[in-house]
Amino acid sequence: MTTLSSRRFGWLALCLALAAPGCSAQPPRIVSISNPSPFRPRSPLQVKTLEEALAAIVTVCTTDLELPPVQPLHVELYSDPESFAEATEHLTAGRSDAPEHKGTFSVALPYENRLHVNMASIRGQPRGPLLRLLAHEYGHNIEYVVAGSRTAPRWVSEGFAEWVAAKVVDALGWESYASSLGRAERELMRYDFEPPTLPQLETAAGWTRSSQMPKGRVATYDLAFFAVDKLIEKKGSAAMMDFFADKDFQTAFGVSPGDFQRAVAADLETAYNATAILGKRFSAEKPEWKVGYQWRYALQAPGLKGAALVSNEVVREEVFEGVPAYVLSAGNKEYPHEKATLAVLATVSNGKVVIKNSPPSLTLAWPLEVGKRWQNQYTIQDVEDKQSAKINTEVIVGDFEIVRVPAGSFPAFRIETYTSPGGELISDQWYAPAVKWFVKSKFYREDGVVEQGLAAFKLD
Repeated sequence: MTTLSSRRFGWLALCLALAAPGCSAQPPRIVSISNPSPFRPRSPLQVKTLEEALAAIVTVCTTDLELPPVQPLHVELYSDPESFAEATEHLTAGRSDAPEHKGTFSVALPYENRLHVNMASIRGQPRGPLLRLLAHEYGHNIEYVVAGSRTAPRWVSEGFAEWVAAKVVDALGWESYASSLGRAERELMRYDFEPPTLPQLETAAGWTRSSQMPKGRVATYDLAFFAVDKLIEKKGSAAMMDFFADKDFQTAFGVSPGDFQRAVAADLETAYNATAILGKRFSAEKPEWKVGYQWRYALQAPGLKGAALVSNEVVREEVFEGVPAYVLSAGNKEYPHEKATLAVLATVSNGKVVIKNSPPSLTLAWPLEVGKRWQNQYTIQDVEDKQSAKINTEVIVGDFEIVRVPAGSFPAFRIETYTSPGGELISDQWYAPAVKWFVKSKFYREDGVVEQGLAAFKLD
């Protein structure tokens, strides 16, 4: 059951502890969660409130993962950033895992059995991504309950929190655990710098230094998740609870910290070499499209029962603002593609141009060859709202492999798209020369994975 509590005296005590002449911050609204009713939203759209998101997290963590409950969980909701900053600065004072600078915890801060949430930072945000973030923070709450005042190395704490978040969205059917882990591994494989070692990520200071490097999230959260997955895969989550309780790494996991750190480094090296730039054994030139070409895809997404069919079709050729183009229809929209490159020029809805890409979005760079990389940088111009946004991604031809989809099996180039400079994997798309377009696509979102597989196609 979810209950509300004002806890005015608790807020008064906090004001006094701040030693301020007056309490300038606004008191938070307190939501106390104890034994919530089981809730398993199969779609992010089913999550309407913060309380429901937390109920889903608690349901999975206690029932599926059999982790110790945080009982009760007090969620403190701050209406303005100033109140949140003042409260969290007080709570992190003197902690060995405290951030090196103010503002590090801009959205939520877990502490003991409390979760402090900056409502201003999440107002208007979709509940799906918020649930994943809250699941991560709830993982820290679990650690606090088990460990008390003893703090684990930072990489263990953050890696475990990432593990919890990945397991929660897996249990809800939004994204499989294998997909979450696979993305983290792939992002590490595409990390272009010398990765930090686990000992360098043990303290808040070391963690902050690594997080401020290029692709900092990959160097910290991905590496921590990668390492913690190996610990839990070998000994189970109960071993992690034992470690939080007594901090004896050797006893909990059956390996010394040094040996484990060396094993992780060796695994990363092996994986990197396996996915490093391969020889240019295969290549694909740009295809020539014709009016009437059609590709039909089975679409799968969180909360979608079964697979919906979506169709892409080359409906005409035209000159779009002076550029010869193929017009590809998809649903109720049309997308002019530059003939010379197949770059996307614009989005057209009901005969009106609603989005322009300047320069065109270069999804594919010809010829395709394994190991090829390019920057896809362009500005999205919203014609109606007269707004714009800059897009900056790095695209890599990661491999040439056999892909099985409803329409059959096809040799295809795997096109990986990463945020730049962040290095987070956004999508995988498989281009098959025999089909002259994509046979499979996976778009990774915080609230789950959207996947398309070719069901049928029509060429010459």
